[in-house]
Amino acid sequence: MEQYQLLIIYFKFGQKSKKLSFWQKLWNSSLSNQLLKAAKEQKILQANIFNASAGYLGDENIVYNLSELPPLKNTVCLELIDEELKLQTFLKDNEAELQEAVSILLHPIVQIIL
Repeated sequence: MEQYQLLIIYFKFGQKSKKLSFWQKLWNSSLSNQLLKAAKEQKILQANIFNASAGYLGDENIVYNLSELPPLKNTVCLELIDEELKLQTFLKDNEAELQEAVSILLHPIVQIIL
Protein backbone atom coordinates (compact mmCIF):
# COMPACT_ATOMS: atom_id res chain seq x y z
CA MET A 1 0.00 0.00 0.00
CA GLU A 2 1.47 3.33 -1.10
CA GLN A 3 1.41 6.36 1.14
CA TYR A 4 0.97 9.53 -0.90
CA GLN A 5 1.76 13.09 0.06
CA LEU A 6 0.13 16.31 -1.09
CA LEU A 7 2.27 19.21 -2.31
CA ILE A 8 0.45 22.52 -2.71
CA ILE A 9 2.19 25.41 -4.45
CA TYR A 10 0.67 28.92 -4.49
CA PHE A 11 1.80 31.63 -6.90
CA LYS A 12 0.44 34.49 -9.03
CA PHE A 13 -1.49 33.79 -12.24
CA GLY A 14 0.77 36.18 -14.16
CA GLN A 15 4.03 34.78 -12.81
CA LYS A 16 6.42 33.91 -15.62
CA SER A 17 8.74 30.94 -15.97
CA LYS A 18 12.43 31.83 -15.71
CA LYS A 19 14.11 28.93 -17.48
CA LEU A 20 12.83 29.44 -21.01
CA SER A 21 14.50 30.52 -24.21
CA PHE A 22 13.70 33.89 -25.78
CA TRP A 23 11.21 32.35 -28.23
CA GLN A 24 9.50 30.23 -25.58
CA LYS A 25 9.02 33.34 -23.46
CA LEU A 26 7.13 34.99 -26.32
CA TRP A 27 4.58 32.20 -26.70
CA ASN A 28 4.29 30.16 -23.52
CA SER A 29 5.87 31.78 -20.49
CA SER A 30 3.23 30.93 -17.88
CA LEU A 31 4.72 29.40 -14.73
CA SER A 32 1.62 27.25 -14.22
CA ASN A 33 2.03 25.64 -17.67
CA GLN A 34 5.74 25.03 -17.16
CA LEU A 35 5.24 23.46 -13.72
CA LEU A 36 2.41 21.27 -15.01
CA LYS A 37 4.62 20.06 -17.87
CA ALA A 38 7.49 19.42 -15.44
CA ALA A 39 5.18 17.36 -13.23
CA LYS A 40 4.09 15.28 -16.23
CA GLU A 41 7.72 14.75 -17.32
CA GLN A 42 8.62 13.58 -13.81
CA LYS A 43 5.63 11.21 -13.86
CA ILE A 44 3.94 12.76 -10.81
CA LEU A 45 0.84 10.66 -10.10
CA GLN A 46 -1.64 13.55 -10.13
CA ALA A 47 -1.41 17.28 -10.86
CA ASN A 48 -4.14 19.92 -10.86
CA ILE A 49 -4.15 23.69 -11.30
CA PHE A 50 -6.80 25.79 -9.60
CA ASN A 51 -7.42 29.50 -10.22
CA ALA A 52 -8.80 31.22 -7.14
CA SER A 53 -12.00 33.24 -7.42
CA ALA A 54 -10.49 35.60 -4.85
CA GLY A 55 -7.39 35.65 -2.70
CA TYR A 56 -4.05 37.22 -1.86
CA LEU A 57 -0.44 36.20 -1.34
CA GLY A 58 1.59 37.58 1.55
CA ASP A 59 0.77 41.17 2.46
CA GLU A 60 -0.71 42.11 -0.92
CA ASN A 61 -4.28 43.32 -1.49
CA ILE A 62 -7.13 40.90 -2.08
CA VAL A 63 -7.58 40.22 -5.80
CA TYR A 64 -10.97 39.18 -7.19
CA ASN A 65 -11.31 37.10 -10.33
CA LEU A 66 -14.47 38.48 -11.92
CA SER A 67 -13.73 38.06 -15.62
CA GLU A 68 -12.87 35.38 -18.15
CA LEU A 69 -9.18 36.27 -17.92
CA PRO A 70 -7.92 36.30 -14.32
CA PRO A 71 -5.94 39.34 -13.15
CA LEU A 72 -2.16 38.81 -13.23
CA LYS A 73 -1.98 38.94 -9.42
CA ASN A 74 -4.77 36.38 -8.99
CA THR A 75 -3.78 33.41 -6.84
CA VAL A 76 -3.12 30.08 -8.56
CA CYS A 77 -2.72 26.74 -6.81
CA LEU A 78 -0.83 23.78 -8.23
CA GLU A 79 -1.66 20.59 -6.37
CA LEU A 80 0.58 17.53 -6.77
CA ILE A 81 -0.01 14.06 -5.31
CA ASP A 82 2.66 11.36 -5.20
CA GLU A 83 5.26 9.76 -2.94
CA GLU A 84 7.26 12.17 -0.80
CA LEU A 85 10.58 11.46 -2.52
CA LYS A 86 9.16 12.33 -5.97
CA LEU A 87 7.61 15.54 -4.61
CA GLN A 88 10.87 16.54 -2.89
CA THR A 89 12.69 15.90 -6.18
CA PHE A 90 10.14 18.07 -8.01
CA LEU A 91 10.73 20.91 -5.53
CA LYS A 92 14.50 20.63 -5.87
CA ASP A 93 14.43 20.44 -9.69
CA ASN A 94 12.18 23.52 -9.90
CA GLU A 95 13.73 25.48 -7.04
CA ALA A 96 14.63 28.51 -9.18
CA GLU A 97 11.06 28.73 -10.52
CA LEU A 98 9.52 28.48 -7.05
CA GLN A 99 11.47 31.24 -5.26
CA GLU A 100 8.45 33.57 -5.23
CA ALA A 101 5.93 30.78 -4.59
CA VAL A 102 4.66 29.33 -1.33
CA SER A 103 5.00 25.54 -1.14
CA ILE A 104 3.35 23.28 1.45
CA LEU A 105 4.01 19.54 1.71
CA LEU A 106 1.28 17.76 3.67
CA HIS A 107 1.80 14.37 5.28
CA PRO A 108 -1.56 12.61 5.53
CA ILE A 109 -2.72 11.09 8.78
CA VAL A 110 -4.77 8.51 6.93
CA GLN A 111 -3.67 6.34 4.06
CA ILE A 112 -5.33 6.67 0.69
CA ILE A 113 -6.01 3.42 -1.11
CA LEU A 114 -6.27 3.62 -4.90
